[in-house]
Amino acid sequence: MYTWWKQQRSRKRCATAFFRERPKLATTRPDSNCNPTSEPTIDPKIINLSQRKLNENEIYLLSKGFKFAPVPYSNVPELKADINNFSRRLRLKEEFGNKKDHDKSLVRNKSTYTPRSGKDDYLDTYIETITKFPVRTRKCKQNLTRNEQDALKSLKDDDSIIIKEADKGGAIIIMDTDFYKEKVLEQLNDEEYYKQITNNPDKATKKRLKKLIKDYNQCLTEKEIAYLCDFDPKESNFYGLPKVHKSAQIQNTVRDQNNIYVETFRPADLKLRPIIAGPESLTQRLSHFIDLVIKHLCPSIPSYIKDDMEFLNHIPAIVPEETLLTSFDVTSLYTNIPHDLGLTAVKYWIEEKRDEIDSRFETNFILEASKIVLEENTFYFDGNKYRQIKGTAMGTKVAPTYANLVMGYLEQQIRDEAYRKEMERYFITTFRSKLNPENF
Repeated sequence: MYTWWKQQRSRKRCATAFFRERPKLATTRPDSNCNPTSEPTIDPKIINLSQRKLNENEIYLLSKGFKFAPVPYSNVPELKADINNFSRRLRLKEEFGNKKDHDKSLVRNKSTYTPRSGKDDYLDTYIETITKFPVRTRKCKQNLTRNEQDALKSLKDDDSIIIKEADKGGAIIIMDTDFYKEKVLEQLNDEEYYKQITNNPDKATKKRLKKLIKDYNQCLTEKEIAYLCDFDPKESNFYGLPKVHKSAQIQNTVRDQNNIYVETFRPADLKLRPIIAGPESLTQRLSHFIDLVIKHLCPSIPSYIKDDMEFLNHIPAIVPEETLLTSFDVTSLYTNIPHDLGLTAVKYWIEEKRDEIDSRFETNFILEASKIVLEENTFYFDGNKYRQIKGTAMGTKVAPTYANLVMGYLEQQIRDEAYRKEMERYFITTFRSKLNPENF
């Protein structure tokens, strides 16, 4: 009886493991014609634009998506470092936990200060115990099969392809490396937006930063100055996210193949969303700082919506069935904002809502700092260095706030112009009516 029970339990475990390994059903959406008899359209998880043919294991691996994380191997040094950091936070909490911080600095460099022991015997004993306790590595069960691990290595080692996430929708896009580079260079060779440079402008950029801080040091605290100056900068890099939702060839393929995995070869109408990744670039900290200063202006824009929840709160509780939801899109907004227009918009909102900004920050300081972020936007792609000469980089911290202020400014100008014309029409109508009261 016991043997039979063990066999049944083993079979149950195998069945559970089998179903756990099966891929989830693809999400579907109704056909655009809303025909209940039509076959539902499957949102693809993988779109292969390359000449490489993926095998079943590679397709199943990629279908897990970029959010899937393989179980990492045990890392003893990293675990010990985490324990030391935890112990340091305990000592900092013990020393500063009940003290108020009167420092008005918006940003500061990360402190390396660690309080000494000897202030609390119980805390010292606890920290000594956890730091000296032997660290044992525990073998974790892998969440990838052997075939999937081989597929991961095969994709990783293949330099002929590049894998990116789609600009919208979260699908995984596979492209030939040379095709991807061609698409990037199509954008970088547009002299209206980008310029290839041969010299290294970092020295000149540092000089502009130092002059800015010297001219407006009365606006900044010592910690803010240290944050803006004392760090080791790294180069920014350019990459593009495929706009598959705007490619007619890809969308036709998605409808025709109607699967979680679709293939089409090198669509000529594919465009990329330009991203400049520079988390430690020369201007990134200044961009972050200016964003903290001016982001409080955005709620003053009448059309500003903070997030999804605020959007839902704007929608009436009962929406008539015949209601049509419309939206407007600005083509390549970030890269199409002229610097003069952007700085004018920032200045407009600062002067309109001066109370929303800390009084210690002068308007000229904010404008000069924003100008440096816009003009000193340099990056690398494929070993060559470029400068963006129009618009702002999608990737710099202040970009979303900057774009919101520009759109809000343009909306104000349109509203003011419409109001002026309406008032002119009103006065003309009134004037004519007074001349001829019967028409009033």
